[in-house]
Amino acid sequence: MTRRLLAPLALGLLALFAACVYSAVDNRLSDEDRQYLHKMMAEAALAPLPPGADTGTQLAFVIAAQRAVQQLAPINRGLPLGQPREPKDLYLARYGLCYDRSRVLEKLLRLNGLETRHVALFSLREDGPLGFFLTRRLPSHAVSEVRTAGGWLLVDSNVPWVSLGHDGAPVALAELLRSGGQPVGGWDPRFAQMPAFYREPLLAVYGLYARHGYFYPPYNPLPDIHWGELWQNL
Repeated sequence: MTRRLLAPLALGLLALFAACVYSAVDNRLSDEDRQYLHKMMAEAALAPLPPGADTGTQLAFVIAAQRAVQQLAPINRGLPLGQPREPKDLYLARYGLCYDRSRVLEKLLRLNGLETRHVALFSLREDGPLGFFLTRRLPSHAVSEVRTAGGWLLVDSNVPWVSLGHDGAPVALAELLRSGGQPVGGWDPRFAQMPAFYREPLLAVYGLYARHGYFYPPYNPLPDIHWGELWQNL
């Protein structure tokens, strides 16, 4: 009896694993991505980031890239579910929401040699940690972290805000969450107006692009996950 149960269970787990691998979010830059990212940069008069740039140059580039994406798609309307949301799509549509802009910003930064990771933030203010599993419409936000020579920097997707501390040094997401949005010394005066969402009790999940699975191919009910980034939660 035990063997009869183990075989179907093993096959089921193997099928689930294969489905998760098949459904994984692809972060690679395609030739089409590069084409449209260069169009964005030209339109915004954004010069490429030189190799080996110092922290200050990198930070200036990240801030300019954030501004370029937000100005390209200033209208807050999400690209349709079940359809691509890559640089070409945002460039042509000229609108998007946090999950659309963050995707394109991350690709723009990686095109210029910077490492990024996608972050899904969920508010725990109303439902607590269990809300992540039980609440379908949990308040959420999609943002990006980029590794600079001075450390990880959080980059908002909707407004021109980045996590620079009072001394001009990057403040990583982990520190922001520990401090409740008020790191020691406060924020750089240019970014003193932090979005209120970051002051709420938050759950941060690296590598999760959507719980519903309809942002990226193959558009099925399995969550949209980049497994390499997901491991960074450990």
